[in-house]
Amino acid sequence: MPVTNVDIAIIVVYFIVLLVIGYLTSRKVRNMEDYAVAGRSLGYPALLGTLIGTTIGAGSTMGKAGKAFDVGAAFFFASMGYAIGLFIFAFIAPVIRRMSIWTIPDALVLRYGGRMRLVTAVVMILGVVALFGGQLVAVGVAVSTALGDFGIGYTQAVLVAGAVMIVYTFMGGLLAVAYTDLVQTIIFLTGVGILLPIFIVGDLGGAGAALEVMTPPEGNFWGGLTPAYIISIFLIDIPFCLIDPSLWQRASAARDAGMIRRSMFVTGGVYLYWSLIVVFLGVAATRLFPALAPGSGDAVIPLEVANHLPPVVTGLCVAAMLAIMMSTASTALLISGTTFSQDIVKAFRPAMKDKKLLLITRVFIIFIGAAGVLFALGMRGIFDILLLAFAIFVSGIFIPAMAAIFWKKATAAGAISSAVAASLTVVALYGLKLGGMLPTWIEPIIASLAVSLCVMVTVSRATWKEETGTPRLFGGKQ
Repeated sequence: MPVTNVDIAIIVVYFIVLLVIGYLTSRKVRNMEDYAVAGRSLGYPALLGTLIGTTIGAGSTMGKAGKAFDVGAAFFFASMGYAIGLFIFAFIAPVIRRMSIWTIPDALVLRYGGRMRLVTAVVMILGVVALFGGQLVAVGVAVSTALGDFGIGYTQAVLVAGAVMIVYTFMGGLLAVAYTDLVQTIIFLTGVGILLPIFIVGDLGGAGAALEVMTPPEGNFWGGLTPAYIISIFLIDIPFCLIDPSLWQRASAARDAGMIRRSMFVTGGVYLYWSLIVVFLGVAATRLFPALAPGSGDAVIPLEVANHLPPVVTGLCVAAMLAIMMSTASTALLISGTTFSQDIVKAFRPAMKDKKLLLITRVFIIFIGAAGVLFALGMRGIFDILLLAFAIFVSGIFIPAMAAIFWKKATAAGAISSAVAASLTVVALYGLKLGGMLPTWIEPIIASLAVSLCVMVTVSRATWKEETGTPRLFGGKQ
C-alpha cells in the first residue's frame, strides 16, 4: 500500500492548517506571558494534549523504535526512566505552578541570585540546539523514507519542516503549539498507536507470531547493551523529566495546580503504552524488512506506515507523525527564545519593555532555528543525538536545581561551580566517545553527574554560612 497522491494532498493541507493556526493564535498574543505560557489559561484537554505531544516526540518514537530494531524487545525495560520521571514530576509540578516560575533559570535565581542565570541559560540553549536538531533529523528521515518515491529527499524535508516550525512558533508561541498538539496527538495515537499495530500483527501472521517476535533470544536478553549504557539512560531520563523546560513551561501554563498533577499521571500512563507499542514496531521490522541494514532502524516506523496502512490513513499518520516531532521541536525553539530574552537580555536590561522583549524572543527563535537546521543537515542517529542533548542539560542543571529546591546548605558558589564543571566534563567525554577513545564501561552522563554532585557538595559546604544562607524553594529553611 504505497503512499498515494491523496496522502500527499492530506500532508500538504495539514501543514497549511498549522500555519493558519499560528497566524490566528498570534492575534491573541499581547505580551510575554501570553507568548511563553499561554496566559496561564490552558484547560484540561489542551494541557493533556500538549503534554502527551511533547513526550512522544522523535526520540520516544522513531529513535526508540530504531534502538529496538537493533537490540530487541528488552529495550522497553531499558527505556523506562522517562516514564518514571513523568510520574515523579507529577508531585513537583503543582509546586512549580504555585511559584509561577516560567523557566529553570527563574527557579535557580530565586535561590542562588543573578550570577546563576547566565550559566544556566547558556547550558539550556546548548542543549536546545541539539534537541531541535534531533527532531529535524527525525522529520528528514521520516519524509525521505515515506515520500522518497515522490522525489522528496532528506535535505528538502529538513529545510521545509524547519521553515514551517520557525514560522508558526515565531507567530503564535505556546498558544499555537498547544492547540496544534491536541489535534495531532489524537490522530497520531489513533493511527500509529492503535491502527498500525493491528495491521502489523496481521501481516506478521497473528498474535502468536507477534509474541514470538517480542521474545528476546536466549543468552542475549539485552541485545548487546552494556550495564553502564542502561544505567546511563535512567540517569539521563529521570533527572531530565524533573528539570525538563517544556514540562515546567506547561506546568506554569495550566489553569490550576491540581490540573497539572492529574495531567502528568495520565501522560505517564500514555507514555508507558506508547513505549511498548513503539518497541514492538521496531522489533517487528526485523521480520517485515529483513534487508534493512543494522543501524538503519530510525526509518522503520515511516516504512511501516507507508507500506502497511491503507491510503488516507497513511497520509494522516505521516502528517501527524511529522507534526508531533515538529511540536517538540517548536517547544525547543520557544524555550530557547524565552530563555534568551528573559534570562540573558532582561538580566542586563531589566527596564526593557515587554514588547521589545517579545520581539527579541522571536528574532532569537529564527537564529536558533537556523542553527538547528544546520545541525540536522550534518548529523544522523536520532536516539543518540537526543541522548546527547539531554545529557548536556542534565549534567549542568539537575544537581543545582534539585539542591535549590530541597537542600538547605546549597550555595551560589557551589551551584555555579557544579554546573560549569559538569558541563565541561560531559562535553569532553562525549567528544572522546565519538572519537572511539572512551572505554565502553564509562558513560559520560554517569561521570559528569558524579562530578556535579561532588563539586556541589564540596563547594557549598565550604562556602555556606548560617547568616547568609538562602531558603530552599521547597519548605523554607526547615
